[in-house]
Amino acid sequence: MPRKPDIHAAFVAAVQLNPKGYRYLRTDDFIRELSQRNWHFSQEDANNWIESYQPDFTDRTTDFSENRLWMLRSMGMVR
Repeated sequence: MPRKPDIHAAFVAAVQLNPKGYRYLRTDDFIRELSQRNWHFSQEDANNWIESYQPDFTDRTTDFSENRLWMLRSMGMVR
């Protein structure tokens, strides 16, 4: 049975560190982590959750894909 705290845990597990030291994630990585915790979000649902609950992450997608690239702003934190 899915639990609400599992959503945040999936988000934290999806965040990666690039070689330049920036923290980032892709929407599909977040969805994959959610599915391992019995949550099933669409790309739109996942993007809406990130926009609502992670204000320090900004959308850096260069195309119009729903598999967005989210990057942590400088001096931001995972909430």
